[in-house]
Parts: sequence; C-alpha cells; structure tokens
Amino acid sequence: MKLKKKILCVGDLILDSYSDGLVHRVSPEAPIPVLKVLKKDKFVMGGSGNVAKNITAAGSHCHLISVIGSDENGKILKELCNLSDNLSYDLLIDPKRITTRKHRFVSGNQQILRVDSEFTDEVSLNIKTQIYNKIKSKINLFSVIVLSDYNKGVFSRDLVKKIINLAKKNKIKIIVDPKRTDFSFYRNANIITPNLKELSEAVKEGKIGSSEKNIERLSKKILKLHNFETVITTKSSNGISIINRYSKSFHLPSKAKEVYDVSGAGDTVVAYIAVGESKHKNIKDSVEFANEAAGVAVGKFGTSVVSKEEVIQKIGNKPKVCTLQDVILELKEKRINVGFTNGCFDLLHQGHIDYLKKSKNKCDFLILGLNSDTSIKKIKGSGRPILNQNERSQILSSFDFIDRIIIFNEVTPIKLIKKIKPKYIFKGDDYTEEQVIGNKEIKEWAGKVILIKCVEGKSTSKIIERIKNGS
Repeated sequence: MKLKKKILCVGDLILDSYSDGLVHRVSPEAPIPVLKVLKKDKFVMGGSGNVAKNITAAGSHCHLISVIGSDENGKILKELCNLSDNLSYDLLIDPKRITTRKHRFVSGNQQILRVDSEFTDEVSLNIKTQIYNKIKSKINLFSVIVLSDYNKGVFSRDLVKKIINLAKKNKIKIIVDPKRTDFSFYRNANIITPNLKELSEAVKEGKIGSSEKNIERLSKKILKLHNFETVITTKSSNGISIINRYSKSFHLPSKAKEVYDVSGAGDTVVAYIAVGESKHKNIKDSVEFANEAAGVAVGKFGTSVVSKEEVIQKIGNKPKVCTLQDVILELKEKRINVGFTNGCFDLLHQGHIDYLKKSKNKCDFLILGLNSDTSIKKIKGSGRPILNQNERSQILSSFDFIDRIIIFNEVTPIKLIKKIKPKYIFKGDDYTEEQVIGNKEIKEWAGKVILIKCVEGKSTSKIIERIKNGS
C-alpha cells in the first residue's frame, strides 16, 4: 500500500497565549485599565504552527520543522505538538535564543495589550544546516512544502534558496507566505501568498488600491521579476485574487459573513491551498475552498484552526433532500471530492451508520442515492419498505456525515452516477468491484470504486426476522 505523503511546513513557530479577565476600573497609578485575570492562560500554536494545525484540520498529514529556545515556552510548544493528531515535528533547540511568544491580555474578547518576547536575529549556521539536513533526509515523504515566514529568524536568503532548489529537483511544489518586502528572497517558488499591503510594499509603489486591474498589473510584475508561477493576494473584506502565469486571472469575493478577528486567517488560506495542491486540485478550486475556510477563520476569536467539516458545513448549508438537478448545479460551484453511495436504508442499524461514516471519511462531500418506496417494492417485494421514503430520508438527514440525499425510482442508481460523475462510488465489501453499479462508467472520468468493510451480522432483513420470531 502506497503511503500518503505529508505536507512539510517550515518556518517561525510562535507561542500564542491569552490571559482572559475583566476590567472594572482605571488604575490610580496611570490612565490605564486594570485587568483582573479570571482564567488560566490559554496556549495555542501560532506562526508556522498555526499553518501546520490548519493543514491537519483540513484532513492532511503535516510535518513541522522550526526552532525553539531551551525554555518553558519551548516545552509548551512541544506539548502542543504532541497533542495534535496527524502532526509530526522536528523542533530544533537553540540555547542561545528564546522561544517567540505573543502574550495577549483580553477582556470580553477585546485585546487590551499584547506583549511580545522574541529574538529575531537569523539562526546560526549550525541550526540552518540542521534544518536543511532534516528536510533533505525526509524529502521523499513530502508532496508540498510551505515556507511560513514570520521574519523571526528561521529563514535566511541562502537557506530559502537551498530549500527551493531541493524542492525543484524533487518536483515538489513550494508555497510561500511572505513577511518581507523583498520578494527576491523567495525567487523561483511556485506560489506566493501576500496580503494587499505586502504586495504593495514588494513593488514599492506605496499604498495601492484593491481594484482587480491594479492587482493583476502588480502581480504580473512580481511573477516576471521573481519567476513565480502564481501570486495569490488576500484582500481582507475584498476577497482573494489569483494571478497565474499560465492561465486567466480570477478574483473571488470574500466569504466572511462577519469579520470578528483576522488573526491567523492568512495561515488558514495558505494551509488549505497547500492541501489542495497536495491533492493535485486545480489552483482555482483550491483557492475557492481556502477562501471559504478564511470566511470561517475570521468569525473566530484569536489564533484559530478551521476544520474541513466546518468549511463543508458552511458551503453546504442547504436542505439535504434535493433533486438531481439541484445537486448538479451545486457541484458546479463546489469543485470538491464527491463520494456517492446508494441503498434502501430501511430500519437503520449499526452497520448502516458505520458504513456511511467510513464513506464520508474518504471524501469531502457524500451524496446518498436513496431508493424510493416504488424502487424498493420492485427489488424486495410488496412487504417492503417498513419505513416510507419520507421517514427514511428525514432520519438520514439528521446525520452530519451525509451531505445530500436524492430519492430515485429506478431499480439502480446508474442514471444518478452518470449525471453526478462522483470521484468515488462506495459499496460494502460484501460486493465485488465488478458487481458495483457504475464500476465501468466511473473509470471514464478517472474515479474509482471503494469497498467499505461491513459490520458482520447486521442487516435489515435479520432485524425483521428477529421481530417476526419475537427474539
């Protein structure tokens, strides 16, 4: 079995901490608020750590490489890494440095003060060599490399050049989230993701407007100057612009319904683009999904992680039972990995639930073709179904691992499969691949059939038999 490759995230790791309390008065010593801290400090990974956490939340495996000091804050970051699923790491200890920390004091979700502890000089030659050697020794494990540059000392021009050259040699895409005004620092990277301010500073034209025409002009200038393939500019409430050397430009509106806190939203965008690239998605599709994720991120307080499930829920907030035409129109907008399964699902039992959960874990969007009452009678006889199609569809709609339900009258779902063209067709392993309806057709659009291991001894027929026998 081929191992699933990880996304490598290299960059400045930051400990974000929050002291939460209440302000009731102004200090008599100076005109400043007095914060009475009520909760134990909250610690989360910031900087490259937030990118890594969002990559894992988006459903991929991530390996994080960074530098910490030999101090208590470094120990906390290691503990946070150990608590994270699907995250491996190499945190190099430099005893001459302190671990970067941003300590925020908060009252009622309003920041009162932020205290930064950091040492931003470039890391030593020894540490740079260790970073490069770590990457080189594990290069075959990675599908995409993210350089999360917060300009806190991890990166130097020579180290970045060596990493990019190594990635190019191994045909691995490099995505850069920049914090420097000189983009030549990242020359030859595949994708760079500045915000509007960073883009304007890089071209040294002062403050620029957010017009699509202006961003296209500046981005094309950046592409040519530094040999990038794509410039993806985040524009806060004005959305995201994608300027690619080889294809037409795209400008996506913001998906944020309410901007609560922009902390870490850029990290979320970079993480989701990296996941899309690792799955060989079209760049526009990757950025569209990343844009939706950013819309979730800015609705949260502080440095936050956005799960794939939150994004799918956000973009899929529609009635689950719908027509085939509704689904086809919706999928034209989503452009995510679609899974399809079908069945009667009469008298729902443990085997059904297990099967559907496992199916959803293997795709972004699960569509269930539900046999209508008429269809079931044709297959199982006049005594079935036990529950009518309205009852069955309402019960199934309550599960978050099912995204859409289409009720169909035919004996088989082949009509749905041909129209939807799912990436995956799921069926229980009590079938062979050749027995699965649609197994030939799905190959036409490079999809595949996946057989899900069934829970033994669970079936509606057996439940009905037990009821009849009174057992």
